[in-house]
Amino acid sequence: MLKIKSLKNLYITYSIVFLSLVFWAFFAFTTMNQMISTQKKYAKIINITGKQRMLSQRIVLMAKFYYEENDIYYLDETMKLLYEMKEDYKFITSNFTSKNIKNIYYTEKQINLFTKSFFRIIQSYIKNPQKNNLQNLETYSNILLPKLDYAVKSYEKESDNSIEKLKKRELFILLGTLLTLLLEAILIVLPSISFNKEKEAQLKKLNRQLKEKIDIEINKNKARDLIILEQSKKSTMQEIINNISHQLRQPLSVISTVISRLKLKKRNDVITLKDLDSTINIALNNCNSLSNLIEELRSFFNENENKYYTFKEAIDRVKLFLSHKYIDKRIEIIEEIQNVSYNKDFSKLVQIIFNILNNSIDALEHKLSKKYIFINIKTKNDLVFIQIKDNAGGIAENIINKVFEPYFTTKNKDYIERGIGLYSSRQTIETIFKGKIMVSNETYSYKNKNYIGACFTVVLPKIVTEEDYSSSSVIL
Repeated sequence: MLKIKSLKNLYITYSIVFLSLVFWAFFAFTTMNQMISTQKKYAKIINITGKQRMLSQRIVLMAKFYYEENDIYYLDETMKLLYEMKEDYKFITSNFTSKNIKNIYYTEKQINLFTKSFFRIIQSYIKNPQKNNLQNLETYSNILLPKLDYAVKSYEKESDNSIEKLKKRELFILLGTLLTLLLEAILIVLPSISFNKEKEAQLKKLNRQLKEKIDIEINKNKARDLIILEQSKKSTMQEIINNISHQLRQPLSVISTVISRLKLKKRNDVITLKDLDSTINIALNNCNSLSNLIEELRSFFNENENKYYTFKEAIDRVKLFLSHKYIDKRIEIIEEIQNVSYNKDFSKLVQIIFNILNNSIDALEHKLSKKYIFINIKTKNDLVFIQIKDNAGGIAENIINKVFEPYFTTKNKDYIERGIGLYSSRQTIETIFKGKIMVSNETYSYKNKNYIGACFTVVLPKIVTEEDYSSSSVIL
């Protein structure tokens, strides 16, 4: 209860101090505006008054030129200057800044009288440009000039006095503000510091407890991610091995068949040298195929992480691992791959493309009509875009945002099972390649026919590689 009352008193004190600061701020703002306004007003008046001196001298000069040259141009200039001087004088007499200035114009220096007399003499000269009128004009100009100088100095003095008053007011505002801030420090800041220290201690304790919980959850997530990544790697390797095993069976089956046929001919004693040569050639060719396949698999598992390669090589490696699967399902793969090279973890990129392409193949499993997978790889600005899309009908809208979640699996008539492969692919893309992966349903046209399918887009940053990797490659 005591703390609540103390806090309430603090709020009241704060409100009073705040309102005081608002008052001082408003007072300072008003003073500053007044100072600026005063300066602008005096600057304009002083400028116009000083201009009166210049105009009076210039009028006399133009009148003299007109008298000597008898050129109408100088008469026109004289009339223009007279008009300008009259307009400025009207402004001055309509905007006196004080009674003192007005007194200077009308009583003390009689500037108003001499100025109007000057105007009349000019007009007389314009009507009758005689020498005596010109002399009168020069005389009045010389009389008027020191009077206008006096007016300018009076304006300047009055302006200085006004600024001095405003400066004193500024000093008063400064002292008042400093006093208010001192009271704020004594009545608000010090109690607030004490209050905040107590709250800070409580907050630190809460943060420490929260950090411990977060660390526990982070460690759990890291452990889970490691398990998922290992499961994904194991699943991908198992899928690759399963597909490779299918590809191994074919040449083994051919070898077994030709040897069995040769054995049968030998038993029946009908074997010929031609049969023997043919069987040996077929067996050797299939052995070479087996050797090449085994070498591809061996090199994949022992791949240098930072070797230089083209994206075409990565796609071909994935197609080799999945050839049995997509060929058996009569899926046509259409490629449009820009000839670019890369040097970031070949085997992991192959696994990413493998997971995406394998999902597309599974998605097309029950499709009866033409089955297509489109692979498009291109560069733009400082990015590489890998786009893989199929014509399997797309992913259901209620699950498309979940396909990258860990352990998310679903299977329906419209799409296929999606598990840890896509989640681990996203983790690899984001953490190792510093890129991103997106999925969407896309409607497109191919060979004058419209299709709908899932479109996976992988965006990777460009990486600088050796310039002599391939003379025809675009080096990233």
